Amino acid sequence: MAQRVLVISPHPDDLEIGCSGTLKKLSAQGYDIVSIITVRPSAEHNAHRSKDIVTKELKNSYRKSGWRVKIFNTDLHNNGRPNLVHNNITMSQLETLIEPADIAILPNPEDYHQDHSTTSKLAFPLVKQCNEIWYMHMHPYSLHYNTPPNQYVDISSQWQFKKSLLECYPSALNKQDIEHIETTNKNYALHTFNSSHAEAFTVVRKCM
Repeated sequence: MAQRVLVISPHPDDLEIGCSGTLKKLSAQGYDIVSIITVRPSAEHNAHRSKDIVTKELKNSYRKSGWRVKIFNTDLHNNGRPNLVHNNITMSQLETLIEPADIAILPNPEDYHQDHSTTSKLAFPLVKQCNEIWYMHMHPYSLHYNTPPNQYVDISSQWQFKKSLLECYPSALNKQDIEHIETTNKNYALHTFNSSHAEAFTVVRKCM
């Protein structure tokens, strides 16, 4: 049976920002990559974005990566905006999308975005059977974390692939945003040996 990585993230583009270089590396090693997005594309406050635009961008990214994606049927407010809440009902519904995996990658619980922290709280009890659980350190939220990474993954050879996925979301990420993400990945690389880009994680459980 192939090894599997299960990534549970709130929004389209969060996986690409936080761990897509690492996933590309693991995929080349034979891992099956499964992504669960907890906040489905829906109405947007941003006039340059819409449900259809975000859906198209998401499809472009996963067409390029070839990874499997599942989108949670998030409840919506009356205004059409998503309403992801941490309760037993949501957790039971999310559980139906979970697959057995060797590694689970989640949003960092220290992220200040409510959807990120809620996704982390919802997902953690559902992936406790995984051998390893990693929290992503992603721009810009990592600027405010109190807990430093304890694992860095060299993505020097995967950076151009990661950049190509980030460019699939022009309504959310402009050239400057991608440059900031690259700067973060270059800074993480300072903690590795002879690499130009790296992604960072807090591993909260690792199979010995």
